[in-house]
Amino acid sequence: MIAIYGGSFDPIHIGHLRLAEDVREYFGFRQVVFVPAYISPFKDGHFASPEDRKNMLHLAIKDNPYFSIDDFEIKKSGKSYTIDTIKYFKKNYDNLFFILGTDTFLSLHKWKNYKELVELTNFIVLLRGNDTIINIENYVKKFFPSKKLKKDNQINFSETSFYIYEARKIDISSTEIRERIKEGRSIKYLVLPEVENYIKGKKLYL
Repeated sequence: MIAIYGGSFDPIHIGHLRLAEDVREYFGFRQVVFVPAYISPFKDGHFASPEDRKNMLHLAIKDNPYFSIDDFEIKKSGKSYTIDTIKYFKKNYDNLFFILGTDTFLSLHKWKNYKELVELTNFIVLLRGNDTIINIENYVKKFFPSKKLKKDNQINFSETSFYIYEARKIDISSTEIRERIKEGRSIKYLVLPEVENYIKGKKLYL
């Protein structure tokens, strides 16, 4: 049983890592697979190259045996659609879980082939900060009335569902990190030291 954690990771920071570890431990996943996007369909582009973002990911997760990276979307190039990624993973895994934040989940109906997507994978929705379960419940009722919204870690392998995970609040964003670098301010303790050194060595985000 694995969880897929997709995103830009531009750059990968402490918040990404801690939330992934929390989710892994709570649900008992054998692996959390980080999948860096080549180009997100909802963004004009990224600030660091796909190769640099992947390299920073490697540095960030190298000491965690439960974390791994799959560069399928980078190798595929072009816009990174989750439906393609899930179909790729379904070749080797029966039960898939896709991790995403509440704000991203609430736009799921705009994703490519979203109706097919929710039949192929489970979603773990990270409930954070001011997010409310009511908003998620109303959204699911409107767009996915046949899907179950679960609030525990009891996995049902007979059907795909949406799982709510009440995540700790970690007020760190990649946007903030990039802005701090551009302004010449410290990013210490926001990213791992190896990632900070890589950013400095490559002069990223200046």
